[in-house]
Amino acid sequence: MSKRSFDEFSTIASSSRYQSVLDHAENLLKAAQSLKQDLEQLGNYSGSPSHEKIILTLKQHNAQILPAAQALSQDEIASVSVAPGSTHKIQKVDEHRGPLNGHPQSGLPIPHPALLTKWTPQDIPDTDALPPLPSVLDPILEKAASTHSGIARGLGEMDYERLEWIGDAYLYLVSSAFIYQTFPNLPAGRCAQLRERLIKNETLSGFTLRYSLDKRARLPTEFQPGGRQSRTGAGTSASSKERKKILGDLLEAYMGAVILGDADGLSRVITWLKPAWGTILQREISDEYKKPAPGSLAPKNALSQAIGTKGAKISYQDEGNPKTDKNTGLPWFTIGAYYDGLGETHLNLGYGSALSKKEAGDNAAVKALENKKLIKRLQKLKEGVNATLTNAKNP
Repeated sequence: MSKRSFDEFSTIASSSRYQSVLDHAENLLKAAQSLKQDLEQLGNYSGSPSHEKIILTLKQHNAQILPAAQALSQDEIASVSVAPGSTHKIQKVDEHRGPLNGHPQSGLPIPHPALLTKWTPQDIPDTDALPPLPSVLDPILEKAASTHSGIARGLGEMDYERLEWIGDAYLYLVSSAFIYQTFPNLPAGRCAQLRERLIKNETLSGFTLRYSLDKRARLPTEFQPGGRQSRTGAGTSASSKERKKILGDLLEAYMGAVILGDADGLSRVITWLKPAWGTILQREISDEYKKPAPGSLAPKNALSQAIGTKGAKISYQDEGNPKTDKNTGLPWFTIGAYYDGLGETHLNLGYGSALSKKEAGDNAAVKALENKKLIKRLQKLKEGVNATLTNAKNP
């Protein structure tokens, strides 16, 4: 575009934006004046109005005030989107972000706290079947979410880069909230490891393939099966790592398109993410709910209280060299709980595994306590010993 034609366009756009700002400012001013009048009348009638009456009055006027304020915010966004140096692709993505209460969406949606609750075992699907993928309600964003920049440049269309960027940010936020809520005693470093498992390309690309998003995508030939064919007949294909990155980007872009496509998009994405990600952290979520409630006995103490007595010993031993956890690459310890005494020699009570020996030992004690039949037998031995000791004290 020539300098002159851009100036002409800028002058027209600036005049239009100026009038739009005036109109929206006037609407906001009228709404604020109406609120002020109602509050003054409320004070005249009741002297010092109650907190409840004030809140009710505010709610009645929010329907006019909020849209007017959002419209002014949209004016600011629009002025940035047509500034010199901005691209047509960026402007089009921002303009096509779906309706919100009859008005263009004027700000990124914020997740409601009620949606970001902790995982429970009930949130994990019983089978390998994943929940239905939320749909993109804006067809323009849906097309952009499946279009690689290498294709878009040649056709003058939007690509998925901005959608992928904002989708990645939302996935980061939602995964952090789920983990923080579900694992209250987990150190920050371990929380980061769990989050990495949820948002890494391997996980996201897996979802892309399972939902066949890759088959809808418009990608350069080097990312497609067989790669790009050269004149010599040889094909040049992207590496497995590069393809996995692209597939992960497609999932993030799709989530971004769902979120920006309609007012309910974010809640639908969060509702899908909870069970989908629950399948990735199934073991950790289940283990969290096996832990004792705050204030109750630790697993090892509970086991000792259940079957420990004079002449019996409970020990915890390493079961060989630690293996490597496939998800984190860190050492994976296995501990066995054993019972000796009262006619039993090295009786295995249960095994437990974890990223630390302490947690693995606790898990072994939990497994032992879950073996009700064995615990009941050892409790009878304990009762016999206690009866003998009582009789000896009281002949």
